[in-house]
Amino acid sequence: MLAASVSSWAQGSAAAEGAERNLGTVTVRERAEAAQGKDALQTKKSSIGKGNQDLRDIPQSVTVMTEKLIDDAKLETLKEALHYTAGITFSATENGTDQDIRIRGFPAATTGDLLLDGMRDPSQYERDTFNLERVEVMRGSASMLFGRGSTGGVINQVSKKPVLADQTDVTGAVGSDGYFRATGDFNIRTGEEAALRINAMATKTDNGGANIERNGIAPSYSWGIGTDDEFNAGLFHLNTNNIPRNSIAYLAGNVPRAIDPRHFYGTRSDYADGSATYGAASWVHRFDDDGELRTQLRNGRFDRAQWSGVARFGSTNGAPTTPDNLSDATILTRGSLTPRKDTYGTTYLQSDYSNRYAWFGLRHDVLAGVDAAHEVAARFQNITGNVLGTRPNTTVGTPDDGAGLTGTGKVPSYRETSNYSGRSLGAYAQDLVQVAPMWKLLGGLRWDTFRANTGQITYAANGSVATTPTTEVNFGSLWSYRAGLLFQPDDASSYYVSYGTSFNTSADSYQFTTPQNANTPPEKSRNIEVGAKLDWLGGRLSTRAALFRTEKFNERTTDADFAGTAFLLSGKRHSTGLEADVVGRLTPAWEVYFSYSFIPTARIDAAGSSAAAQASVGQRVGLTPRHTGAAWVSYQATSQLRVAGGIHGASENFALQGTSGAAQKTARAAGYAAIDLMAEYKFTPDLYGQLNVTNAANRTYGDQLYPGFSTLGMGRSVVASVSYRY
Repeated sequence: MLAASVSSWAQGSAAAEGAERNLGTVTVRERAEAAQGKDALQTKKSSIGKGNQDLRDIPQSVTVMTEKLIDDAKLETLKEALHYTAGITFSATENGTDQDIRIRGFPAATTGDLLLDGMRDPSQYERDTFNLERVEVMRGSASMLFGRGSTGGVINQVSKKPVLADQTDVTGAVGSDGYFRATGDFNIRTGEEAALRINAMATKTDNGGANIERNGIAPSYSWGIGTDDEFNAGLFHLNTNNIPRNSIAYLAGNVPRAIDPRHFYGTRSDYADGSATYGAASWVHRFDDDGELRTQLRNGRFDRAQWSGVARFGSTNGAPTTPDNLSDATILTRGSLTPRKDTYGTTYLQSDYSNRYAWFGLRHDVLAGVDAAHEVAARFQNITGNVLGTRPNTTVGTPDDGAGLTGTGKVPSYRETSNYSGRSLGAYAQDLVQVAPMWKLLGGLRWDTFRANTGQITYAANGSVATTPTTEVNFGSLWSYRAGLLFQPDDASSYYVSYGTSFNTSADSYQFTTPQNANTPPEKSRNIEVGAKLDWLGGRLSTRAALFRTEKFNERTTDADFAGTAFLLSGKRHSTGLEADVVGRLTPAWEVYFSYSFIPTARIDAAGSSAAAQASVGQRVGLTPRHTGAAWVSYQATSQLRVAGGIHGASENFALQGTSGAAQKTARAAGYAAIDLMAEYKFTPDLYGQLNVTNAANRTYGDQLYPGFSTLGMGRSVVASVSYRY
């Protein structure tokens, strides 16, 4: 077939098309492919590109973390899972969210970067993996598929759905620092074409004072499974009541390595509470010609409140001068960040059509769709005049002292200070054309419209509302593009070159920083990528490598001449590098997962007119280490015993721009590698025990960085669990 001429292939395309259509939509096979993620690190399909596509047909870097990797390494939150894919870092922001993600050095916590089942998902809540089948990361600009945002890439969470089987998985786990977690996955077949699935979770640990209390439930019901019309309806609720890990100030410009990451230097009055509640429904209609129309609707509410602190080093009792020069007598002051409370309401509607056609003697894989979003938000701050309590000092030698607020102050009392309402509508179309036996050409186009407004609320001295000025932004026509060329000489290899664009409007985080921000057109970005995806060992091992250049060429900057009207789009920055993945089985006993990113260049090319902005030109972008990577290796030692080990880490990282100068001396984190270990023993085919050691060497490292402080990565923990399937 590879030697056939284009004309011969074209003449046979109709017959081939008919043969493919005779196979039809073998839904059971497709679901089995997805379900393999529970028993394998490797998968060859992804839903991140809209629909269920072969990874080899997506001309961008894609990494998939399956349920097996999530379960093996005990990756209980989305943030923990993302540690096991390369090119991702985290910022420790003042507003308390742990989802301020960077991909290739670009922010990825806007409304278009985090997805749930291929549809937008608000970034402002903590995510647990108990209801996730896998996590998919697609790097590079992706506005053509998902609309605003997605400069560095997108992260898609794939939730668990009912299957036609009676199966229950329950797991109980206990561990160090008072750790307890229980999960249940109950799938009940209720008819020939219907099933109910309920996932539930409860987690609690004291962490030496940094308490975690998290529970959730996610029921989902599907009917018409495998038929022409398949429906699903589900609910999701997650509640968190945490005392967050205290952030630590830098010491001599570095993360203090002498601090034990297992210790907690906050107070029991710190809190990070939140909830996420949403309902979702979907309808998949399968046409007689193998076309598929997938429609989804999701409506949710998200609440978050946080008041936490930063531990800083005092100037008496042996004040330290280097990151390692600490004593038990070293004083730590415990100041507080600004208390915050936010609520969000979101409604998303999306419909995607996919089909395969033989037009003009060529095969066309067509994707097209429309989506709409309505998002509202309200932000609250402590009432002016409400005096807050103070956090007492402590010492390095007396961590986890259980201290609370002192003085006559109170806890925060909130009132609304700003609100947001936004609407967007988008439509896209994409065609993957088989122009020759070994060649495919991809082209896509998307149109968006976006309107939003915010209100800033001020109060009179008596507490009544004084003014509520509003600011509005309206973008009537925004365009995004995607193009790619794929060369696939055989079923085991795919080579590609691709180009894609993205845009970021004001209010990506449900607010305008200033009225001038609202008057500024969207920022624009583009991604150019060359890569290869190859299968080995009869398809058991998959490899991926890509060279990329991601560039934001229309970045907002300030200029004195325009200070009262709008920002300028005169800023530029870019990153270039290499990414590689290896995943699959080397032998029946050895299974591997490897993800690596090398970003030698991440530079600010142009900035605003201020002296500080101009000084940053030519410097390296912060939160973009040159090397990031993760690996997981599993070995089936006997029919009952399996052992595994993993490692994730990064080279030196910085919170601010710069490769030299003052910025470099105030906020940096040394390179690190954290080691995780696992052993699993099967008592019976359905009953097994598992032992996990996270950060086995108790390595101290800056996991989330901010110019004034960092949040340390998790210290050593030991967890023993027992799981039963019936």
